Amino acid sequence: GGMIGIGANRLPQVGRLASQPNVYYAQAYAGHGLNATHLAARLLGEAISGQESGRFDLFAKVPHITFPGGQHLRSPLLALGMLWHRLKELV
Repeated sequence: GGMIGIGANRLPQVGRLASQPNVYYAQAYAGHGLNATHLAARLLGEAISGQESGRFDLFAKVPHITFPGGQHLRSPLLALGMLWHRLKELV
């Protein structure tokens, strides 16, 4: 067991920052990292080296659901969720 990252739509999040296109990210494999991380690493390597085949953009175009509650509730709900899991660990 250990920590896993899960996106709201349970799909890996692979892309690059719009504000800094030379910054890439790959996260939220939802516990299915063995296969997905190898594919993401290959796609990221191709993109960074300039050998992009268009496959990277397929992953980058996957729409991801934003945090429920918008910006105003994001931090309080996140803190509440972390507190809940912390309390579960103590019991």
